[in-house]
Amino acid sequence: MLILIDSSVVDKGDENTWDDETVVALENLATARREGKHIVMAKRETFEKIAQCSRLSEFSRKIYNKLYHESTQLYSYLSAVTKYIEIVNPCYEPEVLSDSDKEIIKVPPRFFNDSELVQKTILLGENLDDAVFYETIAKVCLRWKKINAQIVCEHRGGGGHTTSNEYSNIQQAKQRFCLCIVDSDKIAPNGNLGSTASSLLKSDDPTCIKTQILILDCRESENLIPNSILSKLYPGNQEKLEALNIIESISLEVRYFLDIKKGTYLKKIIDERNSQIKKFWSVKIPQILNISDRINNSCQANWQCSSNSGECQCKISLGFGDKTLSKTVEYLKDNTPNEIARIVDPSKHSDWEQIGQVVINWCIAESPIRA
Repeated sequence: MLILIDSSVVDKGDENTWDDETVVALENLATARREGKHIVMAKRETFEKIAQCSRLSEFSRKIYNKLYHESTQLYSYLSAVTKYIEIVNPCYEPEVLSDSDKEIIKVPPRFFNDSELVQKTILLGENLDDAVFYETIAKVCLRWKKINAQIVCEHRGGGGHTTSNEYSNIQQAKQRFCLCIVDSDKIAPNGNLGSTASSLLKSDDPTCIKTQILILDCRESENLIPNSILSKLYPGNQEKLEALNIIESISLEVRYFLDIKKGTYLKKIIDERNSQIKKFWSVKIPQILNISDRINNSCQANWQCSSNSGECQCKISLGFGDKTLSKTVEYLKDNTPNEIARIVDPSKHSDWEQIGQVVINWCIAESPIRA
């Protein structure tokens, strides 16, 4: 995360007038910056004053001295974030303010008295592949922004439906920064949230400034995988090529709510009680190219499954398999963020930028300092 030390933290008197909490906080922040877990910023004069503080360890003073010499370039990172922390004095309780397009969390120095808080931000997904995928999206977004920074986080997988419990435990402990991203599991824009997202919202304390929940607008993380990457997961597989051709023929609005892994079946929509879901699909299905080749016209006209076997045969789209995300992550690991940035379909840029921005806000960092 980007952490800005305001001049008010050290401007009142000399170092002997700084309280112990301020000195401890500055020590912890030096460690965080040395280890490359967060970005620490301040004006040059502020860094200079901190670097001269005899109450800090020699190693921390070296870190702040290095930051003093680099401080002019640090401010370029402010353009990369829309949310950051500012340490001010006096500040009695944390406060969230809005300034132009920025959300600023103002905190007192004692906020960083516990070294646990300056560890890597936890990026919590429903499984580890999700977390790696979102980290990669953020790295690609930094390339698009032309910002030479790092994304540093601790991956955690919540285990699907137990993600809300994992998140609650982190939030209640109040010891770590945590960003939790989960699928919406919606099958239409006005569809119902899935059980994982619903549980998270019920257990969340929105006043906690150390944590944030992001629920995807689309159905699940697989819906964010660009066609250009899907095409590389199963080279030479005709069945998967057919599945891709169908997806490419479907509008972006509908693509958000397809079941990329298993395929999208009409009976799933027919069985939904939410009338908004049926309304959405009743308009969109007839617009899909060659849809009559995959759907029984009677089923669509009557909104009733006519299959004698009880197993739906009406496929709106075909599936890529349960390992779609894991295979995507394998592909991403074999390619650099720069390479991925060049092949992401333009139609996916806005989705990646939206999610990537949130991850950048919580996980932006610089390379470790070898002092």
